[in-house]
Amino acid sequence: MRTFAAAALALTVLAACRTEEKAGATIETSPGGMAYARLYIPAAEDVAIQIAWPSNWAMRDDVNQAVPYIGTDLILAGGAAGFPAGEVVETFADLNAEGTMWVTVDHLHGQLIAPKENMEKAVGIAAAHLAQPTMVQAWFGRLQQGLATHMAEVSMQPAKRGYDALRWAVLGDTPLRRALSVDPPAMIAEATRAEAVEWHRQTVVRSGARIVVAGEIGADEAGTYVDALFAGLGQGDAVASPAPRGDFSPRRILLVAPEAKTSTLVFVGPLPPTRQGSEFEDVLLATALGGGDTSVLFDAVRTGLRASYGFGASLDAYARDLRVLVLSGEVETAKLAEAETVVRKAYAEFIEMPEMGDLAARKEPFRANGAETATLPGAASFSGLMALLDGQDPEMALTLPEIVGNVTEVTVMMRAAQAFPKPDGMIVLAVSPDAAALPGACVITSPDQAAGCP
Repeated sequence: MRTFAAAALALTVLAACRTEEKAGATIETSPGGMAYARLYIPAAEDVAIQIAWPSNWAMRDDVNQAVPYIGTDLILAGGAAGFPAGEVVETFADLNAEGTMWVTVDHLHGQLIAPKENMEKAVGIAAAHLAQPTMVQAWFGRLQQGLATHMAEVSMQPAKRGYDALRWAVLGDTPLRRALSVDPPAMIAEATRAEAVEWHRQTVVRSGARIVVAGEIGADEAGTYVDALFAGLGQGDAVASPAPRGDFSPRRILLVAPEAKTSTLVFVGPLPPTRQGSEFEDVLLATALGGGDTSVLFDAVRTGLRASYGFGASLDAYARDLRVLVLSGEVETAKLAEAETVVRKAYAEFIEMPEMGDLAARKEPFRANGAETATLPGAASFSGLMALLDGQDPEMALTLPEIVGNVTEVTVMMRAAQAFPKPDGMIVLAVSPDAAALPGACVITSPDQAAGCP
């Protein structure tokens, strides 16, 4: 009896040692040959799958750039074999699952999150819509009209027209500009269901897809889900896309908008792509520069000049490799020219000697957010996918607090000095009811004229 008990105890200890898997990332290959990253998150209740399909549709002259916006929603909303159109959201909700898709100029993204016990069913639903979407004409028309209505509404906003003008200045009359601005608007009405079907056929394929699976899930189960999602897809062709380019040569432009109640002032300059690293330095610098009512720009324009309804700084991108720093805010028209001088001076002083305040306190929300990300399959899988797309280790998604911890006063100062645009090297654009509000600027009356501003 004593021998049996001792043997049982030994087996129990060995089994515990054998089955414990720690949080971490591994690169796997499914039985069907699909490479993917697996983020193991102990005790996670959900499983998440993120997919990014590369696309060059936004860079091509021979296609309609409005089609991906309609087609993305149509994949899920337009039905699939065995699933009526318009019901997928409720079908996922019945499983406490979430299935979503969205498109950027570089990729089509798909996300699936579900409780572990419901993931197999959720994968089946998603797989049917990916491989055999019905894309019924009625839903195509509904989504097409929705996009047209939305764009018509936002195009009436003076600030929207200003950002359209910036794209004309930076990108010129290129497919990328047309994709980002969804302009000319006629392209929406000219889009056809046949084009959406062809876009899907070229985009939702096996070739080039980047995949991350996250949760308390082993490689065997994860590989089964990946294969189920891709089993019905064609191999497809490798996507070749020229690197996007922008003209950031400094210019001063004023778009006249008689209907505007106030003036909008915007500074734009290039930043290195995230694949080169230092992303948290960028975020922390942007928050100190213009991230709230205690920021440098807010104080300079709103408090010092008393000329703004709020002035801030943000990070944006025309494409993954075409990032920008944006300084913007609404300004009283009579003080627009003075505001330009004040913003430029405040920005110049900031990048020369960044005023970060208590850096540890400024970092804390990002550290806490990173710690939470590591426990949530949805957030972790997305962060891991972004790392993959940047050619980095997807395990970064589980170590964000450490990455934030590596940011110091020295790395912040170096980043500001070496990577942020120079004060006199930025494009300045104002949208104003007064054509004389920014002396010396290139005055235009429609966004497309910005392409001709010297």
